[in-house]
Amino acid sequence: MTISLEATVLQIGSAIGKPGEISYGWLDLVELPSGSLERLPIIICQGRESGPVFWLTAGIHGDELTGVPAIHDTVTAALAGQLRGAVVAIPSLNPTGLLTQARQPYYNPGDPNRTFPGYKKNQQNQDEPEINSIYEDAMSHLFKLIRETADYLIDLHCYQLQATPFTIRDRVLYRREEDKAEAEELLHRTDGLIEAFGLPVANEYLADKYFDQKLHRSVSGAALNEARIPAITVELGIQSLVDPASLVAAKIGILNSLKWAGMLPGEIEPITSVPCPKLDFAVKRASVPKAPVSGLVRYYVKPGDVVRQGDLLASLHDVFGRPVQNGPAEIRAGHDGWIISLERGLVCYQSQSLLNMAIRDDEPMIVPFPE
Repeated sequence: MTISLEATVLQIGSAIGKPGEISYGWLDLVELPSGSLERLPIIICQGRESGPVFWLTAGIHGDELTGVPAIHDTVTAALAGQLRGAVVAIPSLNPTGLLTQARQPYYNPGDPNRTFPGYKKNQQNQDEPEINSIYEDAMSHLFKLIRETADYLIDLHCYQLQATPFTIRDRVLYRREEDKAEAEELLHRTDGLIEAFGLPVANEYLADKYFDQKLHRSVSGAALNEARIPAITVELGIQSLVDPASLVAAKIGILNSLKWAGMLPGEIEPITSVPCPKLDFAVKRASVPKAPVSGLVRYYVKPGDVVRQGDLLASLHDVFGRPVQNGPAEIRAGHDGWIISLERGLVCYQSQSLLNMAIRDDEPMIVPFPE
C-alpha cells in the first residue's frame, strides 16, 4: 500500500494518520468476561510525502521487553517530519502479558505467536471441530489489517536469559511451481530488508519443523508466507529486562530499514553496540549441543562468539564441583558457527539443550509448502 496524501487515509482502530504528524489510538483486542476490553495501543507516524507503509510490532511475548522502548524511541513526532509514507507501530501485541511479565496472556492457552492465520492440520478425524481461542480471532482481524496496508513488517522479540541480538530469516514457501518466481522475488526483497537492518542472520528451521512448531502462524511467518509481505523477526537478546546495548542496535536497525525502503534520507549505519559475528557460509539456528548427562554447567563461551568444531563450550560438574563421572564432562562444539544464546543458568538435565547456535545451513531458502 502506498500512502497518497491526496487520496488515502490510513486508519487502524481509532488511530488516524495525518500528514506530518504522529497519531495515537486503540484497536479492540478481546472482550473479557468482566465486561472490560483488552486493547492494542496503535501509533501511526505519517510523513508529508507519499510512500510505503511499514509495520513495526513488539511484545507478543509479554516478558520480551526491549522491543517496546525501541518503538517508543524511533516512532516519534520528529520521525514524521522527515518520513515518506507511514509507520504503523504496535508496541505491545500482548498487553496482559506485559503487565504480568508473562510470555502469554492468561486467556490464551498456547503461544500467542502461533495464532495468526495459516494452514492447520486436517481436523476431520477429531471428535469435535477445533474452536479458535479469542486471541486467535483477534489476530485474524489484525492480520487482515496488515494484509490490506503493509508493504513491510518487522516483529521485535527477545531470545533468552543470555543471548545476542540477531535476525531470523524465514524460508519462503510456495504452493505451485508457477509461484516459484514470485517466491524468489519475495526472498530477494526480504534479504534486502535483513541486510539493511544490520544484525547477524540465522535461517529459520526447515519447512517440516517450521510447520510442526506452527512458526508459519507467527507474526512475521504469516506476513511473509501468507500475505507475501517482506517480513522478519528480530531477536533483541536478553529477555525480561531492557538491555541498553540491544536497544541501541534496535533503534539503528529500524532507522536503517526505513532508509532502505526509501522512507528516510541518509546512509545505512553499522551496528556496533552488540556482537555481529560473520562467517563465509549461511547459518541456521539450532538447539545444540545437548547435555549427555545431568549436572551443573560451566560455560567457556558467551553469546556472539564464533566457534569451530571441537572448541570447548562448557563443562559439567557434580554438586561438589567435580567433573561428572557418569558421562563426558567436557562439551565441545560439533559444528562451526557462532553462539546465539546460553540456555541454562547452572543446572541442566540429561538431553536438555545447553546452547543455541548458528550452524552451517546448505538447505534452499525457497521450498514448497509441506504436504
